[in-house]
Amino acid sequence: MHYNGVVNVLKPTGMTSHDVVNKIRKLTGQKKVGHTGTLDPDVAGVLPICIGKATRISSFLMKGNKKYICECILGLMTDTLDTYGEIVEKDENLKISMEDIVDVIKKAKNINKQKPPMYSAVRHNGKKLYEYARKNQEVKVKDRKINIFDIQLKKFEKNRFFFETEVSKGTYMRVLCSDIGKLLGTCGTMGRLIRTESKGLNIEESYTLEELEEKALNNELDSCIIPIENALKLKSIPISKNDVEKIRNGVFIDIPEKYQNYEYPFYIFSENNLLGLGEYRGNKVKLKKQLR
Repeated sequence: MHYNGVVNVLKPTGMTSHDVVNKIRKLTGQKKVGHTGTLDPDVAGVLPICIGKATRISSFLMKGNKKYICECILGLMTDTLDTYGEIVEKDENLKISMEDIVDVIKKAKNINKQKPPMYSAVRHNGKKLYEYARKNQEVKVKDRKINIFDIQLKKFEKNRFFFETEVSKGTYMRVLCSDIGKLLGTCGTMGRLIRTESKGLNIEESYTLEELEEKALNNELDSCIIPIENALKLKSIPISKNDVEKIRNGVFIDIPEKYQNYEYPFYIFSENNLLGLGEYRGNKVKLKKQLR
Protein backbone atom coordinates (compact mmCIF):
# COMPACT_ATOMS: atom_id res chain seq x y z
CA MET A 1 0.00 0.00 0.00
CA HIS A 2 1.20 3.51 -0.83
CA TYR A 3 0.62 6.11 1.89
CA ASN A 4 0.18 9.88 1.65
CA GLY A 5 -0.34 11.56 5.00
CA VAL A 6 1.02 12.26 8.45
CA VAL A 7 1.52 9.92 11.38
CA ASN A 8 1.61 11.37 14.89
CA VAL A 9 4.53 9.50 16.48
CA LEU A 10 5.28 9.49 20.20
CA LYS A 11 9.08 9.61 20.01
CA PRO A 12 10.81 7.87 22.92
CA THR A 13 13.98 9.12 24.58
CA GLY A 14 17.21 7.61 23.29
CA MET A 15 16.30 7.93 19.60
CA THR A 16 17.09 10.69 17.15
CA SER A 17 14.36 12.11 14.93
CA HIS A 18 16.19 10.53 11.99
CA ASP A 19 16.00 7.13 13.72
CA VAL A 20 12.22 7.52 13.84
CA VAL A 21 12.09 8.47 10.16
CA ASN A 22 14.07 5.33 9.26
CA LYS A 23 11.70 3.22 11.36
CA ILE A 24 8.65 4.62 9.54
CA ARG A 25 10.38 4.02 6.19
CA LYS A 26 10.72 0.34 7.06
CA LEU A 27 7.14 0.03 8.32
CA THR A 28 5.60 1.72 5.27
CA GLY A 29 8.06 0.47 2.65
CA GLN A 30 8.34 4.04 1.34
CA LYS A 31 11.46 6.14 0.87
CA LYS A 32 9.70 9.50 0.88
CA VAL A 33 9.43 10.07 4.64
CA GLY A 34 10.45 13.06 6.74
CA HIS A 35 9.90 14.65 10.15
CA THR A 36 8.54 18.13 10.87
CA GLY A 37 11.02 19.45 13.41
CA THR A 38 13.86 17.76 15.26
CA LEU A 39 13.53 16.49 18.81
CA ASP A 40 16.80 15.90 20.65
CA PRO A 41 17.55 12.23 21.49
CA ASP A 42 16.92 12.82 25.21
CA VAL A 43 13.52 14.47 24.56
CA ALA A 44 10.29 12.49 24.20
CA GLY A 45 6.99 13.53 22.72
CA VAL A 46 5.03 14.36 19.60
CA LEU A 47 6.99 14.04 16.36
CA PRO A 48 4.77 14.35 13.25
CA ILE A 49 6.14 12.25 10.39
CA CYS A 50 5.17 13.07 6.80
CA ILE A 51 4.82 10.22 4.33
CA GLY A 52 4.65 10.32 0.54
CA LYS A 53 3.25 13.55 -0.91
CA ALA A 54 2.66 14.84 2.62
CA THR A 55 6.40 15.65 2.71
CA ARG A 56 5.45 18.63 0.52
CA ILE A 57 3.58 20.22 3.44
CA SER A 58 6.26 19.52 6.07
CA SER A 59 7.57 23.10 6.01
CA PHE A 60 4.09 24.39 6.91
CA LEU A 61 3.71 21.90 9.75
CA MET A 62 7.11 22.98 11.11
CA LYS A 63 5.88 26.56 11.45
CA GLY A 64 3.18 25.63 13.93
CA ASN A 65 3.22 26.34 17.66
CA LYS A 66 4.57 23.73 20.06
CA LYS A 67 3.52 22.75 23.57
CA TYR A 68 5.86 21.28 26.18
CA ILE A 69 6.05 20.12 29.76
CA CYS A 70 9.49 21.09 30.97
CA GLU A 71 11.55 20.64 34.12
CA CYS A 72 13.74 23.59 35.13
CA ILE A 73 16.59 22.93 37.59
CA LEU A 74 17.70 26.06 39.41
CA GLY A 75 21.17 26.83 40.77
CA LEU A 76 22.86 24.73 38.11
CA MET A 77 24.27 25.50 34.68
CA THR A 78 25.93 23.23 32.14
CA ASP A 79 27.65 24.04 28.85
CA THR A 80 24.73 22.49 26.92
CA LEU A 81 22.03 24.04 29.16
CA ASP A 82 20.65 20.56 29.92
CA THR A 83 21.63 17.76 32.29
CA TYR A 84 23.72 15.99 29.64
CA GLY A 85 26.43 18.66 29.59
CA GLU A 86 29.39 19.52 31.76
CA ILE A 87 28.61 21.58 34.87
CA VAL A 88 30.03 25.10 34.53
CA GLU A 89 28.27 26.85 37.43
CA LYS A 90 26.59 25.97 40.74
CA ASP A 91 24.72 28.22 43.15
CA GLU A 92 25.40 26.75 46.59
CA ASN A 93 23.39 29.46 48.38
CA LEU A 94 20.19 29.01 46.43
CA LYS A 95 17.02 30.05 48.26
CA ILE A 96 13.92 30.12 46.10
CA SER A 97 10.32 30.20 47.32
CA MET A 98 7.05 29.27 45.65
CA GLU A 99 6.21 32.99 45.49
CA ASP A 100 9.46 33.62 43.58
CA ILE A 101 8.57 30.94 41.03
CA VAL A 102 5.01 32.20 40.57
CA ASP A 103 6.33 35.71 40.01
CA VAL A 104 9.01 34.69 37.52
CA ILE A 105 6.57 32.55 35.52
CA LYS A 106 4.49 35.69 34.94
CA LYS A 107 7.60 37.58 33.81
CA ALA A 108 8.73 34.74 31.54
CA LYS A 109 5.65 35.19 29.36
CA ASN A 110 7.08 38.56 28.27
CA ILE A 111 10.32 37.04 26.92
CA ASN A 112 10.26 37.74 23.18
CA LYS A 113 13.77 36.88 22.01
CA GLN A 114 16.39 34.19 22.47
CA LYS A 115 19.97 33.52 21.50
CA PRO A 116 20.21 29.95 20.11
CA PRO A 117 22.40 27.72 22.31
CA MET A 118 25.90 26.92 21.10
CA TYR A 119 25.15 23.21 21.36
CA SER A 120 22.49 23.27 18.64
CA ALA A 121 22.18 22.57 14.92
CA VAL A 122 21.60 26.23 14.03
CA ARG A 123 23.94 27.17 11.18
CA HIS A 124 26.46 30.01 11.19
CA ASN A 125 28.62 30.62 8.12
CA GLY A 126 27.78 27.17 6.78
CA LYS A 127 28.65 25.28 9.97
CA LYS A 128 26.44 24.09 12.82
CA LEU A 129 26.89 25.88 16.12
CA TYR A 130 27.80 22.69 17.97
CA GLU A 131 30.78 22.30 15.63
CA TYR A 132 32.16 25.60 16.94
CA ALA A 133 31.27 24.70 20.54
CA ARG A 134 33.15 21.40 20.41
CA LYS A 135 36.29 23.29 19.34
CA ASN A 136 35.76 25.98 22.02
CA GLN A 137 35.42 28.59 19.30
CA GLU A 138 33.42 31.69 20.15
CA VAL A 139 30.77 32.82 17.67
CA LYS A 140 28.54 35.88 17.76
CA VAL A 141 25.00 34.59 17.39
CA LYS A 142 22.10 36.94 16.75
CA ASP A 143 18.98 36.89 18.90
CA ARG A 144 15.84 35.38 17.39
CA LYS A 145 12.30 36.57 17.91
CA ILE A 146 10.08 34.12 19.78
CA ASN A 147 6.62 34.10 21.32
CA ILE A 148 5.58 32.51 24.59
CA PHE A 149 1.81 32.29 24.24
CA ASP A 150 1.17 30.61 27.57
CA ILE A 151 3.21 29.31 30.50
CA GLN A 152 1.81 27.70 33.64
CA LEU A 153 3.49 26.34 36.77
CA LYS A 154 2.68 22.66 37.31
CA LYS A 155 4.85 21.61 40.27
CA PHE A 156 7.57 23.07 42.50
CA GLU A 157 9.96 21.21 44.81
CA LYS A 158 13.15 22.62 46.38
CA ASN A 159 15.43 23.71 43.53
CA ARG A 160 13.35 22.55 40.58
CA PHE A 161 9.93 23.06 39.07
CA PHE A 162 7.84 21.85 36.15
CA PHE A 163 5.98 24.16 33.82
CA GLU A 164 3.71 23.74 30.81
CA THR A 165 4.08 26.14 27.93
CA GLU A 166 2.97 26.93 24.38
CA VAL A 167 5.62 28.60 22.23
CA SER A 168 6.36 29.60 18.66
CA LYS A 169 8.55 27.61 16.29
CA GLY A 170 12.25 27.75 17.10
CA THR A 171 11.88 28.41 20.83
CA TYR A 172 14.53 26.53 22.83
CA MET A 173 13.37 25.21 26.20
CA ARG A 174 17.00 24.99 27.33
CA VAL A 175 17.46 28.70 26.78
CA LEU A 176 14.12 29.48 28.43
CA CYS A 177 15.21 27.59 31.56
CA SER A 178 18.48 29.52 31.58
CA ASP A 179 16.65 32.84 31.15
CA ILE A 180 14.24 31.98 33.97
CA GLY A 181 17.23 31.26 36.20
CA LYS A 182 18.68 34.69 35.37
CA LEU A 183 15.36 36.37 36.20
CA LEU A 184 15.59 34.70 39.62
CA GLY A 185 19.14 35.96 40.15
CA THR A 186 20.68 32.52 39.73
CA CYS A 187 21.29 30.02 36.93
CA GLY A 188 19.00 27.45 35.37
CA THR A 189 19.29 24.25 33.37
CA MET A 190 16.70 22.14 31.59
CA GLY A 191 15.89 18.74 33.07
CA ARG A 192 13.25 16.46 31.59
CA LEU A 193 11.28 17.63 28.56
CA ILE A 194 8.23 16.28 26.77
CA ARG A 195 6.64 17.81 23.67
CA THR A 196 2.90 17.42 24.13
CA GLU A 197 1.67 19.10 20.95
CA SER A 198 2.96 20.20 17.54
CA LYS A 199 0.79 22.19 15.11
CA GLY A 200 -2.42 20.84 16.66
CA LEU A 201 -1.27 17.20 16.83
CA ASN A 202 -1.34 16.20 20.48
CA ILE A 203 0.26 13.52 22.58
CA GLU A 204 -3.07 11.89 23.54
CA GLU A 205 -3.63 10.90 19.90
CA SER A 206 -0.03 9.85 19.16
CA TYR A 207 1.25 6.33 18.48
CA THR A 208 4.29 4.65 19.96
CA LEU A 209 6.60 2.84 17.54
CA GLU A 210 5.54 -0.45 19.12
CA GLU A 211 1.88 0.33 18.39
CA LEU A 212 2.74 1.21 14.79
CA GLU A 213 4.67 -2.04 14.38
CA GLU A 214 1.65 -4.01 15.59
CA LYS A 215 -0.64 -2.09 13.23
CA ALA A 216 1.70 -2.84 10.33
CA LEU A 217 1.75 -6.56 11.16
CA ASN A 218 -2.07 -6.58 11.12
CA ASN A 219 -2.24 -4.54 7.89
CA GLU A 220 -3.92 -1.71 9.81
CA LEU A 221 -1.24 0.96 9.43
CA ASP A 222 -3.49 3.04 7.19
CA SER A 223 -5.75 3.70 10.20
CA CYS A 224 -2.86 5.66 11.79
CA ILE A 225 -2.20 7.90 8.77
CA ILE A 226 -3.81 11.33 8.99
CA PRO A 227 -4.91 12.62 5.56
CA ILE A 228 -3.00 15.69 4.39
CA GLU A 229 -6.04 17.97 4.60
CA ASN A 230 -6.68 16.94 8.23
CA ALA A 231 -3.06 17.23 9.35
CA LEU A 232 -2.70 20.75 7.95
CA LYS A 233 -5.97 22.65 8.24
CA LEU A 234 -6.29 25.35 5.58
CA LYS A 235 -8.97 27.21 3.68
CA SER A 236 -9.93 25.59 0.39
CA ILE A 237 -11.09 26.63 -3.06
CA PRO A 238 -13.25 24.29 -5.17
CA ILE A 239 -12.83 24.06 -8.93
CA SER A 240 -14.94 22.23 -11.49
CA LYS A 241 -14.14 18.79 -12.80
CA ASN A 242 -13.59 20.34 -16.24
CA ASP A 243 -10.72 22.48 -14.91
CA VAL A 244 -8.80 19.66 -13.22
CA GLU A 245 -6.64 18.72 -16.21
CA LYS A 246 -5.93 22.37 -16.99
CA ILE A 247 -4.76 23.25 -13.49
CA ARG A 248 -2.64 20.11 -13.30
CA ASN A 249 -0.90 21.29 -16.46
CA GLY A 250 -0.04 24.66 -14.94
CA VAL A 251 -2.92 26.70 -16.32
CA PHE A 252 -4.38 29.51 -14.17
CA ILE A 253 -8.09 29.03 -13.47
CA ASP A 254 -10.74 31.71 -12.89
CA ILE A 255 -12.32 31.58 -9.43
CA PRO A 256 -15.32 33.35 -7.85
CA GLU A 257 -14.67 36.67 -6.10
CA LYS A 258 -15.46 35.26 -2.63
CA TYR A 259 -12.29 33.12 -2.78
CA GLN A 260 -9.95 35.85 -4.00
CA ASN A 261 -8.77 37.07 -0.58
CA TYR A 262 -7.27 33.79 0.64
CA GLU A 263 -3.62 33.88 1.69
CA TYR A 264 -1.13 31.22 0.64
CA PRO A 265 -1.16 28.36 1.43
CA PHE A 266 -4.67 27.19 0.63
CA TYR A 267 -6.05 23.94 -0.76
CA ILE A 268 -7.57 23.40 -4.19
CA PHE A 269 -10.25 20.71 -4.32
CA SER A 270 -12.39 19.23 -7.06
CA GLU A 271 -15.41 17.12 -6.08
CA ASN A 272 -13.92 16.55 -2.60
CA ASN A 273 -10.60 15.38 -4.07
CA LEU A 274 -7.56 17.34 -2.85
CA LEU A 275 -5.42 18.42 -5.80
CA GLY A 276 -2.81 20.51 -4.02
CA LEU A 277 -1.80 23.91 -2.69
CA GLY A 278 -2.76 26.93 -4.78
CA GLU A 279 -1.33 30.36 -5.52
CA TYR A 280 -2.86 33.50 -7.02
CA ARG A 281 -2.29 35.60 -10.09
CA GLY A 282 -4.86 38.37 -10.05
CA ASN A 283 -8.25 36.66 -9.75
CA LYS A 284 -6.95 33.34 -11.01
CA VAL A 285 -5.32 30.40 -9.22
CA LYS A 286 -2.88 27.67 -10.19
CA LEU A 287 -1.38 24.67 -8.42
CA LYS A 288 1.86 25.56 -6.66
CA LYS A 289 2.29 22.10 -5.11
CA GLN A 290 0.45 19.04 -6.35
CA LEU A 291 -0.64 16.66 -3.61
CA ARG A 292 -2.44 14.01 -5.65
